[in-house]
Amino acid sequence: MQQRMLAQGPLHRTDGILSEAGYALTPIKEYDRGRVKAPRHRIKEWDYYLVMNERSALAITISDNGYMGLDSLSFIDFEASAQRTVSRMNWLPLGKRGLPATSLSGVTRAVGNNYEFTFRVEGGQRQLYGHMYDFGGEKQPLLFDIVLQEPRQDSMVIVIPFDKKPHHFYYNRKINCLPADGRVIYQDREYLFSPAASFGTLDWGRGVWPYADTWYWGSASGIIAGRAFGMNIGHGFGDTSRATENMLFYNGKA
Repeated sequence: MQQRMLAQGPLHRTDGILSEAGYALTPIKEYDRGRVKAPRHRIKEWDYYLVMNERSALAITISDNGYMGLDSLSFIDFEASAQRTVSRMNWLPLGKRGLPATSLSGVTRAVGNNYEFTFRVEGGQRQLYGHMYDFGGEKQPLLFDIVLQEPRQDSMVIVIPFDKKPHHFYYNRKINCLPADGRVIYQDREYLFSPAASFGTLDWGRGVWPYADTWYWGSASGIIAGRAFGMNIGHGFGDTSRATENMLFYNGKA
């Protein structure tokens, strides 16, 4: 049986135990890193965006996993059956990257050697912009500037514990079907994203979990019968007895 959370409030009690486990359609629980009862190197925080249409896709990750930070950029050209991913790691950020405590607003930024990514959430929009100058080698930069509109719609929000691990948890929000408008410039070519047929997906996560675990994730966004349709599926991560990642969206409703 899935348990829907309805009460707003802190994600954790003062003793570091989850105040409630279950699912919601908006992020009603407030994440406070100071209430997490775990060493700094065990706390994991990330913002991930995927933007795609039938021709191409861009995926961007900014994360602070405590013992290491990971910034990753992926680009897929479906027409050419080509893809490339470049990731940069930095050691022991331990929360100093300052990722926002909420998925509703704020700025997430990563700056490193030859790259800079920025996610800005404000005014009903999610602005993604940045570059990696050596994405395809020394002379092949990738630049992106994309705006995701955020209409009023349901999203998948889960709070789940881990069996026999009272201070472990996973707080996750996924938003499908965000109309995308913008462009990617790569290899002297411009790839355009139009909101009529291009969509973004957000994967926002905060948590503490065991060193060894398994997770499968699938996501889709598109148009069916003239309405936005989204799908999120997941398996194998944490205690899902009160909430799973499996949710369908049609015309903005879960």
